[in-house]
Amino acid sequence: MSIVTLNAAGAEPVSFDGSQAATRYILRALSGWLGSPDAKVNLVERANGDGAHDVPASTISYAARTVSVEYRLLPGDAHGRDELLAMQDSVRAFLHKHVRVRVRDETMDTYCDGYVAQLTMGENVQNVNRQTQTGTIDIVCARPEILSTQVQSGQMLPSQVNVGGGGLSYDPSGSATLAGTSGLRYPLTYMTVERVGQPNQVTLVNRGTSDAYPVFVCNGPMHDGVDLVVEGTGLWLRCSQPVYGAPLVLDSRSRTATVGGLDVSRTLVSRGFPVVPAGGSITVTLRTTGTGWVDASMHDTWM
Repeated sequence: MSIVTLNAAGAEPVSFDGSQAATRYILRALSGWLGSPDAKVNLVERANGDGAHDVPASTISYAARTVSVEYRLLPGDAHGRDELLAMQDSVRAFLHKHVRVRVRDETMDTYCDGYVAQLTMGENVQNVNRQTQTGTIDIVCARPEILSTQVQSGQMLPSQVNVGGGGLSYDPSGSATLAGTSGLRYPLTYMTVERVGQPNQVTLVNRGTSDAYPVFVCNGPMHDGVDLVVEGTGLWLRCSQPVYGAPLVLDSRSRTATVGGLDVSRTLVSRGFPVVPAGGSITVTLRTTGTGWVDASMHDTWM
């Protein structure tokens, strides 16, 4: 049986239990979760012949998801009218807030974010030993994807440049090394550049049934911006925005670059944002030099 938990900033979490042993907050039904939202496909009927013109897979998309949670409130006290009213208020507290709907089953733990579109209160039984209240809370999720609660993440470190020498090399003693001259030591040695081996790759695996969209949070200092390559795909994601204090966030779903909430997508030199297909994986390589790091994260995704 499912356990549905609602979370929002400024409100206490509320869990509706669908098991036979459930008490107080009881889950009666959950709809809009396992099914898909309505498709957003515009068919163009053929002028001649049967049916409509073919629809490319790339144009098949879906509307927002509406999740309906039907519940029963059952106070623990046999005379718990005050407790029942307090439980009602705990559900009302999700109005005017962004709400996360988390559904836990035996084998899956997933969530979707949205807002309360409607809260209805049904029957209110009072003339019995234990008062009860039924209701339904409808939550609209603008992003219809169902995401795994457990985030998949990895960290990439940029290549650091070590400098050996400082140009021409001089003899410490200043003694002659060529034809009686002093100062320069022969043969001449010049500044060398060495890349120190560091973990600059991550592999992300999507175990869901729909495309997943990674997010890259880049922490500085990286003075030349961020340069990411998706191995074997030809995709190149490069942003020239220098990274200092606030992190640079590269979001594959919105295909944007932001710093401190401000859009800096104009600094994207190449927009090869990666998408991880259902049951697939990608390997991303960081080719930036600097002393910061890049955190990559992704959730298994279902529609």
